[in-house]
Amino acid sequence: MEKMTLREIALAVNGRLLHGNEMALIDKVSTNSKQADASTLFIALKGERFDGHDFICDFYQQGGAAVISQKETGGQPVILVEDTLLALGDLARHYRSNFSLPVVGITGSAGKTSTRRMVESVLSAAGAVCSTQGNLNNQIGMPMTLLSLNSDHRYAVIEMGMNHAGEIRYLTKISRPGIAVITNIGTAHIGNLGSREAILAAKLEILEGLPPGGFALFNGDDPRLWAQKGKLPHRAFYYGIHNPECDLRAIDVNCRALESDFIVNGTGFTVHTPGEHHVYNALAAIAIGLELGLPMADIQRGVGDFRPADMRQAILEQNGIRVIEDCYNANAESMMAALSVLAASDLGGRRVAVLGDMYELGEFTELEHRRVGDFVAKKKIDLLVTVGGYAKFIAEQAILGGVHALSFENNQAALAELRNLIKGKDTVLVKASRGAKFEEISRNIISREKA
Repeated sequence: MEKMTLREIALAVNGRLLHGNEMALIDKVSTNSKQADASTLFIALKGERFDGHDFICDFYQQGGAAVISQKETGGQPVILVEDTLLALGDLARHYRSNFSLPVVGITGSAGKTSTRRMVESVLSAAGAVCSTQGNLNNQIGMPMTLLSLNSDHRYAVIEMGMNHAGEIRYLTKISRPGIAVITNIGTAHIGNLGSREAILAAKLEILEGLPPGGFALFNGDDPRLWAQKGKLPHRAFYYGIHNPECDLRAIDVNCRALESDFIVNGTGFTVHTPGEHHVYNALAAIAIGLELGLPMADIQRGVGDFRPADMRQAILEQNGIRVIEDCYNANAESMMAALSVLAASDLGGRRVAVLGDMYELGEFTELEHRRVGDFVAKKKIDLLVTVGGYAKFIAEQAILGGVHALSFENNQAALAELRNLIKGKDTVLVKASRGAKFEEISRNIISREKA
């Protein structure tokens, strides 16, 4: 981050500076007390299972400069606030206001991270990009991303996640994007929000951070997003594949086992990772590139340079077996997108789906898992293996559609059987919510080692 004085920081967070030199310079902000030096500010966050205030002494002992805290620190430099989490957001809001660069905000039920990485890949052709790292898209991670902005950056690409209504509103008012993207409206977190209509309303909160004339970018093949056409006070733009009325449309889409080709406005594109959902991600990035004036050749190169993050549909091959490792997160929409990739496999062996529990679905848990089971049958998957109590519903429904399915209680039991079941030329999709730790399965299927 660019240097700020303690005085400026105290004013930004509406705090009271005690025991410190108000002109002392800070160029790093951390929520980890172990990251400490003479120009680092530690924000003592308090969570359900931890309290950063317990580590303030450690931070000072390691040479840290100052702390934002909810209580005094025994004579050491401190900025006192009522709520350190809100102070983090206030500081990020103030710091972001020092930059006039284009900011892209991205949300949606599925595909946020891949779309963000695709946009980053495209914009990198024109200059340095400040982008969300990993899955740090919440009310801690997103402000920390903004605080990493510096004068070398030409663009910022900010991912916004949520579990409840109001969270996107909070994040977008901190980041104030000039371009807002909603990838789709699915069923992720429906257990918290209650309906897709409520999820739509929560995702549309991203528009509250847009300035007048801001650019709202939507997936036009999503019926709930398309239904907003003409109803919003922003410059709305739609991208898609199947809806001929979209403003930007991919045609001649050819999804193969390892990559996809398509044409936009007469220019051919190749995404070097499988699945139609990545074509949608590319369309969002193309639309943003065009909006920001990038040459089509640079956009085309940026799309081609995109690679998925670890455990997000990574392709692993060994011993004649291909594993599609998609273990970072899961909801019904992303499950079905991954199953479509599996169905397009061309190794010549069986198509095997290893699927685990999807979380945060509440009263919709059984329904959503059974919806995935119907899709497994529709795609004619050769063998289904499920792991976990919820995933049994996937297997039960797929069996009704004629699929050979096996169910296991835990990863170790499933892996022990899979080592005997999987053969050369098989393609295996391994997918579940992150908490299931399915990388234990994916990495060991091909290595034949014990978990």
